[in-house]
Amino acid sequence: MSKFTNEYVKGVLRCEGTRFVNGEGQEIVLHGYGAANWENVEGFMIGSAPLPRDTFKFILFPGPGKDHNPERWTSRRFVSQQIRELCGQKYLETFWDRWEENHLREEDIALMAEMGFNCVRVVLNANALLYEEPGIAFNEGGFQRLANVIDWCEKHRIYAILDMHGVVGGNNGATGDSLFCEYPSVFLDEESTERQIILWEEIVRRFGKRWIVAGYDLINEPVSSPVQHEYIPLLVKYYDDCIARIRKIDKEHIIFLEGAKYARDARIFNRQYDEECHNWAISIHLYGASPEIRDLYPWLLKREELNVPLWLGECGAGPINDAVFYDICAHYGVAYTPWGWKTARDPHGPGGHGPVNHPLPKDWEKIQKFQMVGPRPSYAESIRIMDEFIELTKLEHCEIHRDNPRIAAKHPDIRLPGAAYDMWTEDGKRYYGNWELSNYLNFRLEDHTKLVWATDKALPYPKFAWYEDRNEERYDPLQDLALELQAGEFANYTVREVEKPCTVALEGVGACEVELFCNGESVGSVHLEAGDILQPRMSEKVTIPAGAEQTVKVVVKEGTLTLKAVQFAY
Repeated sequence: MSKFTNEYVKGVLRCEGTRFVNGEGQEIVLHGYGAANWENVEGFMIGSAPLPRDTFKFILFPGPGKDHNPERWTSRRFVSQQIRELCGQKYLETFWDRWEENHLREEDIALMAEMGFNCVRVVLNANALLYEEPGIAFNEGGFQRLANVIDWCEKHRIYAILDMHGVVGGNNGATGDSLFCEYPSVFLDEESTERQIILWEEIVRRFGKRWIVAGYDLINEPVSSPVQHEYIPLLVKYYDDCIARIRKIDKEHIIFLEGAKYARDARIFNRQYDEECHNWAISIHLYGASPEIRDLYPWLLKREELNVPLWLGECGAGPINDAVFYDICAHYGVAYTPWGWKTARDPHGPGGHGPVNHPLPKDWEKIQKFQMVGPRPSYAESIRIMDEFIELTKLEHCEIHRDNPRIAAKHPDIRLPGAAYDMWTEDGKRYYGNWELSNYLNFRLEDHTKLVWATDKALPYPKFAWYEDRNEERYDPLQDLALELQAGEFANYTVREVEKPCTVALEGVGACEVELFCNGESVGSVHLEAGDILQPRMSEKVTIPAGAEQTVKVVVKEGTLTLKAVQFAY
């Protein structure tokens, strides 16, 4: 059993210094998925019409009334408008109830647990829980569905982080936000602010005694578009007010806070929040991170300065890249929940955005045309298509892609690139090489390891500042570099949840003899021959035993090894 498994999901989660610990004081590495599109839909993940590249302005608003995304299928608010136009008001009155009942069910939570996850970011929209009407009237059906999700999380041992993705009045102008217009009403009008805090108070009253609730993510990607940045001080006030009122009800659960500008700006974290309980964490959204430590440095500094944990509330960059980067996160106790769990399958592309993809109805292109400039299908036809749309979100109709989450978690079968070596040795200390000349992609420079060119791509070169110089090559350091080890040098490669004995083989070149160790015990020696790294060879195989966490140490005994990859296979 390792700190990655849901066996560590027990008791109220809390922050202890820079780590997350469970009710028994054991450190747990939180990892799971964001339950995108459940209460808070985003058009580009649920079948919006493709847009010409030169007209698509993804969520940024350079100025009032300029450069709007021309599509109308973006957020819950605008999808509701489309449903009303297509199917009528009566149909809309039950549409979201049916959508929420189908889109996130117990089968989804059970599958998350089966895949090895131990938390889920439960994505909420204020309009699903609090009616947009005068006075305070809660949607009891919406609260019951949330209660069901929390029950399923407890049953299947998945911590639930409650994330207010779409706040009252909106806050950032992104696809999926509840914005009325381009300005963050949740900060700019007192009624919206008060209604949002009242909603949080109600959520906390109802679920603040549930141990399976990990905490409250108070607002998603606040004040993000450029015209909103002047309102960042209002975000700070919102946090102070919201925390104070939540703590009158609940002093146990974690409060997660996101910075401005798509949760990428750390400047508001210049002091302690939640001074009474000191049980808060910083949430970061970090897509496309390089699989090395450097993209975490600014946040690790904040972590040390404020003595709080970090959570990558949204992230992702490809399974092998993620496998390396998430290992670095885990070393520092950084939680991570890639985005998002269930999305529509793109009929014109390779798939959706997450591990679960639901199909679109066969006549969906008629809806897409209406989203843009096409004719409106009849009420009867629109209702038929939308009924099918809702039905197809059930897990039983979805494509399930198990490989990407499995690889990102470093479970065999897996091919780890040579450049994807562990940052730490088996005793937990940093490993440093002696190489001083960097490498062509400036990758993992702090390690001083020799990473050599291992691709037929053109070498990168400095760009010229005095005219536009486009380098068309795209580089991937994990695939384009190989690790060179001399006699006496070594590198470690860790895999997890090895369910049965597993073979290990080296892919590379070099007239060398290499001894392999697994968790300190020798498991055999292999040989490779000299050759061209563009045509690497496979070594003999050795076998390692089953185990929760197996670290293979590759030690060069004689010669020089240029290591392209390490293959772990059942």
